[in-house]
Amino acid sequence: MHLLPILYICFHILIYATANPITFEDVRGTPYKVDYDHRAIRINGVRTMLISGAIHYPRSTPMMWPYIMKMAKNQGLNTVQTYVFWNLHEQKQGVLDFTGRANLSRFLQEATNAGLFVNLRIGPYVSAEWTYGGLPVWLNQISNISFRSNNEPWKRLMKKFILTIIDYVTPYLAKNGGPIILAQIENEYNGNDQGYVDWCGSLVSNELSSTEIPWIMCNGHAANSTIETCNSCNCLDDGWIDNHRKYSPDKPMLFTENEGWFQQWGEAIGIRKTSDIAYSVASWFAAGGAYHAYYMWHGGNNYGRIAASGITTLYADDVCLHADGTPNEPKYTHLSRLQHLIADRAQVILSQDSTRISLPWWDGKQWAYGTQQFVYSYPPSIDFIISQATVPVNVLFRNQNISIDDQSILIYDDNMNLLWNSANYSDIDSDNTEIFPVVVGPLNWQTWSESSKILNLSVITFPSPLEQLSITNDDTIYLWYRRNVTLKQASANSIIRVQTRISNALLFFLNGQYLGEFDDHNHQVGNSIEAYLAVDLSHYKPNQQYLFEILSISFGIFSGVETDFFEQKGIVGNVWFDKQLLFDNETETNFWQHQKGLIGEYLQIYTEQGSSKVSWDTQWTKNIDKPITWFQARFDLDHLIREDTNVNPILLDAQGLNRGHAFINGNDLGLYWLIQGFCENNPPCCCQHAQINCLKPTQRYYHIPSDWLMAKNNLITVFDDLGAPSPGSVGFVQRVVTIKK
Repeated sequence: MHLLPILYICFHILIYATANPITFEDVRGTPYKVDYDHRAIRINGVRTMLISGAIHYPRSTPMMWPYIMKMAKNQGLNTVQTYVFWNLHEQKQGVLDFTGRANLSRFLQEATNAGLFVNLRIGPYVSAEWTYGGLPVWLNQISNISFRSNNEPWKRLMKKFILTIIDYVTPYLAKNGGPIILAQIENEYNGNDQGYVDWCGSLVSNELSSTEIPWIMCNGHAANSTIETCNSCNCLDDGWIDNHRKYSPDKPMLFTENEGWFQQWGEAIGIRKTSDIAYSVASWFAAGGAYHAYYMWHGGNNYGRIAASGITTLYADDVCLHADGTPNEPKYTHLSRLQHLIADRAQVILSQDSTRISLPWWDGKQWAYGTQQFVYSYPPSIDFIISQATVPVNVLFRNQNISIDDQSILIYDDNMNLLWNSANYSDIDSDNTEIFPVVVGPLNWQTWSESSKILNLSVITFPSPLEQLSITNDDTIYLWYRRNVTLKQASANSIIRVQTRISNALLFFLNGQYLGEFDDHNHQVGNSIEAYLAVDLSHYKPNQQYLFEILSISFGIFSGVETDFFEQKGIVGNVWFDKQLLFDNETETNFWQHQKGLIGEYLQIYTEQGSSKVSWDTQWTKNIDKPITWFQARFDLDHLIREDTNVNPILLDAQGLNRGHAFINGNDLGLYWLIQGFCENNPPCCCQHAQINCLKPTQRYYHIPSDWLMAKNNLITVFDDLGAPSPGSVGFVQRVVTIKK
């Protein structure tokens, strides 16, 4: 007998001796064991293919979670991945919050109900384009602290939070029959503090060993007791897989972030081609990857003030499930077909190691061998033919001449039936939603000006302006700076200069009159910059005292926190008013006064109870284009609205507003901004291939969660800091998913 038939028979014996991969439904409610070998995560000793996607619980709401989980399961996921957000759960030191969108246990229960495993990425530094990368601002006040380093104050507080979370989620660990099978410590650590990495590893080996699950460290240094994972656009093409096999041959290949990317204010919408992410996912499984996670799978929304510096309210919208919960076609369906195929063949794929075999390609004259065309075969049932070339080519496989598109993958069965083509999804309708108005007629607004002084909030007085976060503790994005000034001259060409930080706005007022604003919306490491405003003071009298006010507005704190990084906001240096340095050591009458937050915030006028605490003006049109103005109205949803507002979401059409925050029945939708989005010569991110909606608002529509809405008498409250030019244009629409044949 020839050797090949013997190997084939032995292989069949191996296949039938290998158990099918285990799903969470197989073990739910019963304690089970999680470990790993070089090939995969194992559930009760059985290698299991994990197809995952990131869904961040605070970027959606509790009533949305069952729908999102159902959509994930239907699309072919068997695992959910989420970060844990320290500054969400412990905004004030020692005060823990697990309510509302912070209800992590309910989120885990919904994953349990849907039959999904969970990868819990605790960090507690998470980045995530989340304000301050998930770190509480009160850490800035801890004596001698140095973030993400072998620093005793940092390690003490980091350890305390991680142990608190582990205690909280213990009922949901695998050893108790729950869905949590993986956890992450730290996040993308690329520093040079090996002592800190070793400490993270010792924490996993000792205090966290009771979790009885594997721990990971992603995209950077990994401790020996953890599994290093990949974050990338393509972990095969960028060489990560080769490095992993070289340096960690005893550990499985896990892909924690296949990047869907995020959106920044002032940029046009960035798009990643469906064919590219399909090629990336398929090549990962072909090369032996056993865990794959989309980052994000559903990005959701940065409700309230959780967005990092310069990040839009919708988060990672160009992924499988849009920020508003509608499927992003053709990505959703095309990748669903791949995932169901991988799950169906997982037993065969996981039973063996991947082997890469070069394929000949036609160079126009002859069949030649190179490095860009190859196949990963998993006999007896599946073959992945891959071309990394940037042009279409023909390859020879099993004596068949096969055409393959540029940077794409063809998946065949053993009978050479084509099962899936990463580059072909022409049968999937990409225009799958329509927008319908759901509120009839313009809103009947009433207004109230923040400049109305109806009460005096407590203020902090100091000779020079103080940094914003040291006063607000990030409890609010607003801080008023006030002091008296005496004009030395009344010039039409006066200059105001202020030392501030990136991703911050400053609005200037003199005796209550608006002078203008400066803003920066960069998403990058915090730097001090100079705000510059030219003003006409010719109608003011010289040598007369006036009240000078600056309203500082934070657009989020940068998420890329490194060692010894302490972000600041507001005024961080000197202020010059028409060449006068506004710093007084002599007289307290000219000291700076600092008021934390807005009066409307303090009174919560965006709620039913707080609304009655101010006198609203029904003649709202006279307050058009006036800065720091609150607008409020009521609305009923049209009776023609589709009932399931998770499937067919309701959106605020912010056309007619400028910049600020909108509240629905007391809930903050997040920052709206009708800033124009510019297209660049090259898309902002390496994973993106194009930009759309050039010169249109970066974000016009804002998702309203289903649990924030009522059929009738909904309360909408808007604070527009720049002044709304046409609030009569504001409306509500429903995005309806359509099925076209």
